[in-house]
Amino acid sequence: MKKFLLLVVFYFFFNPIAANSQSFFQEEYPKVWKRAANYSIAVAEAMPEDLYDLKVHPEAMSFKEQQLHMVTNISFLTRLISDEKRTFYDRENINDLSKKEVLGILETSFSYVAALIESMEAEEVSQKIEFNNESISKKNIFYLLRDHMTHHRGQSVIYLRIKNIDIPEYIGW
Repeated sequence: MKKFLLLVVFYFFFNPIAANSQSFFQEEYPKVWKRAANYSIAVAEAMPEDLYDLKVHPEAMSFKEQQLHMVTNISFLTRLISDEKRTFYDRENINDLSKKEVLGILETSFSYVAALIESMEAEEVSQKIEFNNESISKKNIFYLLRDHMTHHRGQSVIYLRIKNIDIPEYIGW
Protein backbone atom coordinates (compact mmCIF):
# COMPACT_ATOMS: atom_id res chain seq x y z
CA MET A 1 0.00 0.00 0.00
CA LYS A 2 2.85 2.40 0.80
CA LYS A 3 4.34 1.82 -2.62
CA PHE A 4 1.02 2.55 -4.28
CA LEU A 5 0.58 5.80 -2.36
CA LEU A 6 4.15 6.76 -3.17
CA LEU A 7 3.48 6.16 -6.87
CA VAL A 8 0.31 8.27 -6.75
CA VAL A 9 2.15 11.11 -5.02
CA PHE A 10 5.03 10.85 -7.45
CA TYR A 11 2.65 10.93 -10.41
CA PHE A 12 0.78 14.03 -9.30
CA PHE A 13 3.77 16.03 -8.11
CA PHE A 14 6.30 15.05 -10.71
CA ASN A 15 4.14 14.47 -13.76
CA PRO A 16 6.42 15.09 -16.75
CA ILE A 17 3.46 15.49 -19.10
CA ALA A 18 2.14 18.49 -17.17
CA ALA A 19 5.62 19.98 -16.94
CA ASN A 20 6.18 19.44 -20.65
CA SER A 21 2.83 21.04 -21.44
CA GLN A 22 3.82 24.20 -19.58
CA SER A 23 7.25 24.16 -21.14
CA PHE A 24 5.69 23.75 -24.58
CA PHE A 25 3.46 26.80 -24.07
CA GLN A 26 6.35 28.91 -22.77
CA GLU A 27 8.53 27.90 -25.74
CA GLU A 28 6.00 27.93 -28.56
CA TYR A 29 3.37 30.55 -27.79
CA PRO A 30 5.74 33.54 -28.07
CA LYS A 31 6.65 32.41 -31.61
CA VAL A 32 2.99 31.98 -32.53
CA TRP A 33 2.16 35.40 -31.07
CA LYS A 34 4.98 37.07 -32.98
CA ARG A 35 3.83 35.58 -36.31
CA ALA A 36 0.23 36.61 -35.65
CA ALA A 37 1.33 40.12 -34.67
CA ASN A 38 3.53 40.46 -37.75
CA TYR A 39 0.68 39.42 -40.01
CA SER A 40 -1.73 41.82 -38.30
CA ILE A 41 0.74 44.65 -38.82
CA ALA A 42 1.18 43.65 -42.48
CA VAL A 43 -2.61 43.84 -42.95
CA ALA A 44 -2.71 47.27 -41.28
CA GLU A 45 0.18 48.46 -43.47
CA ALA A 46 -1.60 47.33 -46.64
CA MET A 47 -4.46 49.81 -46.22
CA PRO A 48 -3.68 53.25 -47.65
CA GLU A 49 -3.88 56.01 -45.06
CA ASP A 50 -6.68 57.80 -46.90
CA LEU A 51 -8.87 54.70 -46.35
CA TYR A 52 -8.19 54.25 -42.64
CA ASP A 53 -11.59 55.80 -41.86
CA LEU A 54 -13.40 53.44 -44.25
CA LYS A 55 -16.51 51.77 -42.84
CA VAL A 56 -17.97 48.85 -44.76
CA HIS A 57 -21.33 49.31 -43.07
CA PRO A 58 -22.79 52.25 -41.11
CA GLU A 59 -22.80 50.20 -37.89
CA ALA A 60 -19.31 48.77 -38.43
CA MET A 61 -16.05 50.06 -37.05
CA SER A 62 -13.76 51.90 -39.43
CA PHE A 63 -10.56 50.17 -40.52
CA LYS A 64 -8.65 52.33 -38.02
CA GLU A 65 -11.10 51.45 -35.26
CA GLN A 66 -10.62 47.74 -36.02
CA GLN A 67 -6.88 48.12 -35.42
CA LEU A 68 -7.29 50.15 -32.25
CA HIS A 69 -9.97 47.82 -30.94
CA MET A 70 -7.39 45.02 -30.93
CA VAL A 71 -5.18 47.26 -28.79
CA THR A 72 -8.00 48.17 -26.40
CA ASN A 73 -8.67 44.47 -25.90
CA ILE A 74 -4.98 43.90 -25.18
CA SER A 75 -5.18 46.58 -22.49
CA PHE A 76 -8.21 44.92 -20.93
CA LEU A 77 -7.07 41.29 -21.08
CA THR A 78 -3.43 41.80 -20.07
CA ARG A 79 -4.63 43.61 -16.97
CA LEU A 80 -6.27 40.32 -15.94
CA ILE A 81 -2.91 38.61 -16.33
CA SER A 82 -0.57 41.15 -14.79
CA ASP A 83 -2.78 43.46 -12.70
CA GLU A 84 -1.04 46.30 -14.56
CA LYS A 85 -3.23 48.83 -16.33
CA ARG A 86 -1.65 49.70 -19.68
CA THR A 87 -3.13 52.23 -22.04
CA PHE A 88 -1.47 52.44 -25.42
CA TYR A 89 -3.33 55.44 -26.84
CA ASP A 90 -5.84 58.15 -25.94
CA ARG A 91 -9.22 56.76 -26.96
CA GLU A 92 -10.70 60.27 -27.09
CA ASN A 93 -8.39 61.34 -29.93
CA ILE A 94 -8.45 58.46 -32.38
CA ASN A 95 -9.56 60.71 -35.22
CA ASP A 96 -6.25 62.57 -34.94
CA LEU A 97 -4.12 59.43 -35.24
CA SER A 98 -2.24 58.89 -38.48
CA LYS A 99 -1.65 55.51 -40.06
CA LYS A 100 1.97 55.66 -38.87
CA GLU A 101 0.82 56.32 -35.31
CA VAL A 102 -1.70 53.46 -35.43
CA LEU A 103 1.02 51.11 -36.68
CA GLY A 104 3.27 52.24 -33.82
CA ILE A 105 0.49 51.62 -31.31
CA LEU A 106 -0.08 48.12 -32.73
CA GLU A 107 3.64 47.32 -32.56
CA THR A 108 3.93 48.61 -28.99
CA SER A 109 0.92 46.68 -27.72
CA PHE A 110 1.91 43.47 -29.52
CA SER A 111 5.43 43.75 -28.10
CA TYR A 112 3.99 44.25 -24.63
CA VAL A 113 2.08 40.97 -24.88
CA ALA A 114 5.22 39.18 -26.13
CA ALA A 115 7.27 40.55 -23.23
CA LEU A 116 4.54 39.63 -20.75
CA ILE A 117 4.49 36.03 -21.96
CA GLU A 118 8.25 35.72 -21.76
CA SER A 119 8.43 37.26 -18.29
CA MET A 120 6.01 34.81 -16.68
CA GLU A 121 6.92 31.65 -14.83
CA ALA A 122 5.14 28.40 -15.71
CA GLU A 123 3.24 28.36 -12.40
CA GLU A 124 1.98 31.88 -13.01
CA VAL A 125 0.72 31.02 -16.52
CA SER A 126 -1.30 28.15 -15.00
CA GLN A 127 -2.76 30.35 -12.29
CA LYS A 128 -6.55 30.56 -12.35
CA ILE A 129 -8.40 33.86 -12.55
CA GLU A 130 -12.04 34.86 -12.78
CA PHE A 131 -13.16 35.91 -16.23
CA ASN A 132 -16.73 36.20 -17.42
CA ASN A 133 -17.98 34.29 -14.38
CA GLU A 134 -15.60 31.41 -15.05
CA SER A 135 -12.35 30.29 -13.54
CA ILE A 136 -9.77 30.02 -16.31
CA SER A 137 -6.00 29.98 -16.50
CA LYS A 138 -3.94 32.98 -17.53
CA LYS A 139 -2.73 30.80 -20.39
CA ASN A 140 -6.28 30.80 -21.74
CA ILE A 141 -6.29 34.60 -21.64
CA PHE A 142 -3.27 34.53 -23.97
CA TYR A 143 -5.21 32.27 -26.32
CA LEU A 144 -8.17 34.66 -26.11
CA LEU A 145 -5.86 37.56 -27.03
CA ARG A 146 -4.79 35.74 -30.18
CA ASP A 147 -8.33 34.71 -31.08
CA HIS A 148 -9.52 38.30 -30.76
CA MET A 149 -6.62 39.56 -32.86
CA THR A 150 -7.40 36.97 -35.53
CA HIS A 151 -11.08 37.93 -35.57
CA HIS A 152 -10.43 41.65 -36.13
CA ARG A 153 -7.57 41.02 -38.54
CA GLY A 154 -9.98 38.90 -40.57
CA GLN A 155 -12.50 41.73 -40.57
CA SER A 156 -9.72 44.09 -41.69
CA VAL A 157 -8.91 41.77 -44.61
CA ILE A 158 -12.52 42.22 -45.79
CA TYR A 159 -11.99 46.01 -45.89
CA LEU A 160 -8.92 45.48 -48.07
CA ARG A 161 -10.77 43.11 -50.41
CA ILE A 162 -13.70 45.51 -50.80
CA LYS A 163 -11.22 48.13 -52.05
CA ASN A 164 -9.38 45.61 -54.26
CA ILE A 165 -6.19 45.98 -52.26
CA ASP A 166 -3.80 43.04 -52.34
CA ILE A 167 -3.84 41.00 -49.15
CA PRO A 168 -0.41 40.41 -47.60
CA GLU A 169 0.83 36.86 -47.89
CA TYR A 170 -0.26 34.89 -44.85
CA ILE A 171 2.33 34.45 -42.13
CA GLY A 172 1.42 31.11 -40.58
CA TRP A 173 3.47 28.29 -39.25
